[in-house]
Formats: sequence, C-alpha cells, structure tokens
Amino acid sequence: MNVQAVIFDMDGVIIDSEGFWQDSQIEVLAGFGIPITAQECERYTKGKRIDEIARIWGERYSLRIQPQRLEELIVAQVCGSVRSRGMAMSGLYQALRFFQAKGYRMALATSSSRQIIAAVFDRLALWKCFDVVCSADDEHSGKPHPAVYLTAVRKLGLEVGECLVIEDSLNGFIAAHRAGIKTFVVAPDYHEAKFSAAAGRYATLNELIYAMQPVLAGSC
Repeated sequence: MNVQAVIFDMDGVIIDSEGFWQDSQIEVLAGFGIPITAQECERYTKGKRIDEIARIWGERYSLRIQPQRLEELIVAQVCGSVRSRGMAMSGLYQALRFFQAKGYRMALATSSSRQIIAAVFDRLALWKCFDVVCSADDEHSGKPHPAVYLTAVRKLGLEVGECLVIEDSLNGFIAAHRAGIKTFVVAPDYHEAKFSAAAGRYATLNELIYAMQPVLAGSC
C-alpha cells in the first residue's frame, strides 16, 4: 500500500459533534413550530452540507423562511456548541500522532462550512495538524458527490491510490468511494451492511490504528 496521506472527515470522526447538529436542527425548527426528532436528522441530513440541510427541511415542511437564514441559524447554534462543549473523538490525537510518525500528510474533507471548521480547530487546537483543509461549501455539490475528496487529493498533489479516507457517515463513505479512495469507516454503526464495501470498519480510531499498524509497516 503506497500510502502518502490520510484524509479525515470532521463531524463524527474528529469531533463528537453529531449531537450538536441534531440539537441545532431540532431547536431551530422548533422555533418555527416544526417538531423533528434526532432520528429524522440521522435519516435525512447526516453528512450533508448545510445548504442541503436547509433545503431538505424547507421542502419537507414548506417553510416560509429563506433557506439562507435557516442555514445561518443552524450554523450559529452548532458553532456555539462546538466552542463551549466540543470534545475530540476518542483516539483522535493518538491517530494524528500515529500517522504523522509514519510520515503521512494530513487533509480534511468535510461537509461543514469554514465557520464550523474554524470553531472545531480552535476548540481542539488542530490548526497545525493538517496540510490541506477542504470544505464541501466550496464545491458545486456536497457529499455524497466526490468533489470535496477529489479536491483534497488534488491539493495534496497526489493520486487517489496514495490516499486513505476515514469516514463515519454513509454520505461521506459514498463520496470517498466514488472518488476511488480506499475508505475506512469509524462509527458506532460500522458493522451495518451499508458499509460492507469499506476497506475496514471499526468502532473507534484507536481500533483503526491497532489494525493498521501491520498493514502500514511496509509502506514507509
């Protein structure tokens, strides 16, 4: 395996923020008299870009609010939660040190906006950890379209076969798979059939690192 770089998703891989996204959507929509559940957020909006999230809820409930305003309200809530309560996913810093020690470059490819990326990097002190940072906000389409992953590979100056992806959502996994990048899933539901095509499936980053040590040993 000629690995040169590891591309991380952010929400659910780097930071434990899925709950923030769900709570923010629930609270914002409740303000317009629309009750939604965490299960609905999981089903309809997990791993999607904020403009797609706003469009989904707007169309589903015929909201009169402008989509851009809905985006702003949700993003503000998420950023506030990240800055006050955000926590790194278990094994994050160990994973970063592990891959850095192997000489691999680090990239981020997330559906989140630059505003949320900044909140996460500030909270977790990650600014010096990544060589390339890509937001699907800058692409014509968000995940599951592969654009943000292909952009990350291009900015790294590598080929897709020289990169690995770590994802947690189905939309993100599909995006990376469509980009042709070997993808590892780290998620509570890693065992489900929807991730059967992954290169590896694990509950935590620590489990991923343990499994990858013999695999990567000969690629340096």
